[in-house]
Amino acid sequence: MTASLARHDVDTVRNLIASRAEIASRLITEKLGISRSAASGKESAPNDYLAIRYAATLEKYGWRQVEFLIATKGGRTMAIGKELLRRHNVAYVARTIGQFNIDLRAEIFVQSNEELAYLIEEVKGMEGVKELMWSEVIEVVGRKNQIPSELVTVLKRKEAIKPLE
Repeated sequence: MTASLARHDVDTVRNLIASRAEIASRLITEKLGISRSAASGKESAPNDYLAIRYAATLEKYGWRQVEFLIATKGGRTMAIGKELLRRHNVAYVARTIGQFNIDLRAEIFVQSNEELAYLIEEVKGMEGVKELMWSEVIEVVGRKNQIPSELVTVLKRKEAIKPLE
């Protein structure tokens, strides 16, 4: 990261990445110095169905976010996932379902093509890794930050969602 970030900002970014930005509103109010009502937004009904997420904008500081899609073998999926999580530049690892040969998805931050190539070769060399594919978002086409109103109506009518306590 560059020197333009204050130490407090660096710590806040690290905490957000480490928590996947799923942090309590109390922490947000303390870090940002805003009121609890501004952070929680309890007045509006959509918050019963939505979780606020924060996206990292680390590309401004020379970092790139890439995604590894990993096929495993020999029952090593969890061991490989835990090994990846020990790396400082791995923000997230999850077991996946859907595509028949993808067992793990990992979000990784790198600063150069050289670092990416080295990491790909290192992960491919791990015991139990059968195949690795990677991708990187180069441009967001658009983003819809809402649940379709028809779905909210159905959820209210059927009481399909029970809030977690």
